[in-house]
Amino acid sequence: MHCNPFQKILSFAIVKTVAIIGAGVAGLASAAYLARAGFKVKVFEKNNFPGGRCAAFVKDGHRFDIGATLLMMPQVYERMFADFGKNFYESLDLLRMNPVYRLWYPDGLALDFSSDLMRMQEQMERIEPGSYGRFLQYMGQSFEAYKVSMKHIIDRNYSNIFQFINPINLIRLYRLNAFGNHYRLASKYFRHENLRTAFTFQNIYVGQNPFHAPAIFSMLPFMELTDGVFFPVGGMNKISEALEGIAMENGVEIRYRTEVARIVIANHRPHPVPPPIWGREPGKGLATGVEMTDGSFLPADIVLANADLPYIYQELLPPGPALKRINRLGYTCSALVFHWGMDAVLPGLEQHNVFVSNDYRENISAVFDGNGIAPEPSFYVHSPARADRTAAPEGQDSVSVIVPVGHLKMAGLYDGKTLRRQTEYRNHEPGIANSPANCQLPTVNWNNVIEQARASVLARLAKEGIPDVEKHIKFEKVYNPEIWQNLFNLSRGATFGSLNHNLMQMGYFRPHNQHGKYRNLFFTGGSTHPGNGVPLTLISARLAAEKIIQQYGER
Repeated sequence: MHCNPFQKILSFAIVKTVAIIGAGVAGLASAAYLARAGFKVKVFEKNNFPGGRCAAFVKDGHRFDIGATLLMMPQVYERMFADFGKNFYESLDLLRMNPVYRLWYPDGLALDFSSDLMRMQEQMERIEPGSYGRFLQYMGQSFEAYKVSMKHIIDRNYSNIFQFINPINLIRLYRLNAFGNHYRLASKYFRHENLRTAFTFQNIYVGQNPFHAPAIFSMLPFMELTDGVFFPVGGMNKISEALEGIAMENGVEIRYRTEVARIVIANHRPHPVPPPIWGREPGKGLATGVEMTDGSFLPADIVLANADLPYIYQELLPPGPALKRINRLGYTCSALVFHWGMDAVLPGLEQHNVFVSNDYRENISAVFDGNGIAPEPSFYVHSPARADRTAAPEGQDSVSVIVPVGHLKMAGLYDGKTLRRQTEYRNHEPGIANSPANCQLPTVNWNNVIEQARASVLARLAKEGIPDVEKHIKFEKVYNPEIWQNLFNLSRGATFGSLNHNLMQMGYFRPHNQHGKYRNLFFTGGSTHPGNGVPLTLISARLAAEKIIQQYGER
């Protein structure tokens, strides 16, 4: 049968519908781009707030950021807001952090990581004479890593492997020492362990092991000191609220407390032959829409999933070869997060503080090599009321403590298999959610782990001259890996979103933003290209939207 040319013209004239799963930062941003391009967009979010982990909660006048606590790479936000005719710096009340953070070392020394170069010189020379000159060289290396990564690896879509693996790119990566690891690179410039730590611990931002992370991540401290680190008055959730506003201004419909149970696939034909890595899978099938946990169905021409990508393959899609590959990938670590409402202001803290443990390598190994948590862990303290008095009542404090821990599989609490029985998709009953809550996982006594971590944190704070913290805690709220998994559908409770950034999980080798088999199914967020962290998820949103518009937009 010949296709009527008028039918083809009409198909482009009809407004296409997009169902977006998740109102995280990437889900909201991509929704706005697609709605502006003429698509009819609906976003479905299981929780009752926007932003995913870029959100906040308030109790008794104390406000706490749930996930992200600092704003990096401001130029990414500038572009996003400018694309919608808005000035980023006028849309949010931003505070520049200086110092970016204070590093507290176990030997009693401290380093204020600052964009004030004279201040850095004075501090670094006191720790290691001659180190400041090498610091400037290291910043030069970091600048090259940043410039090349953004242009040739991060801020672009890929349609074939040769756009990533080619002689020119290989030379670029070699010159950037991308095939080495970050800690080894820093050790070439600095002899003192305190400085090596200062320029590598940033890998924890994206849930990575500094001793294994590609050296290309030397760009992280460069970005902190040159682009600057900011904090929005009112909390990081102000970013999510601004994106929600932009999406709704462009006609996006957002439904909160609406959980997607599965992505409905037409003409599903499972195929036993494993396809190439992230390439086109054999067989036929298209996503026809999404089904909710209450059994309702929303048809859609395009589905864009902003949920955690491993969760999508484990819970929302029919079984296939890609699921086995997903389970073999490297995952980020998790975290215990203590939120403390304090009846007094804790003395001596900056807004961002990193407390480094006695043995940095052993501490990192405990988190990433399977032991779960170190006996005396390193940890991060966020006390936003230092700069933003809206974070706590007058004369009081809101303090968050983040202690990195292994994800659930590392801790022996997750078997690495899909949480769902493989037959469940085919025999799906409307209204029954395929969620982690319906599955039997091994359990751990998190109370014991939390007590250990809390005791270590309080002891270290007392040692640093911040005593009697516990008696000033009015209330405490704790997030552990199981809570991260259940609240945000993060596979293995891997807090940082959830696939890591080893060299074979970057660029073309990172899970693509378009499904290899179901070609009208797209992905955005931290576990797809280009990676995790709020700025990269914003780039992910734009890249996914660009691909959808290119393939399905008006022509």
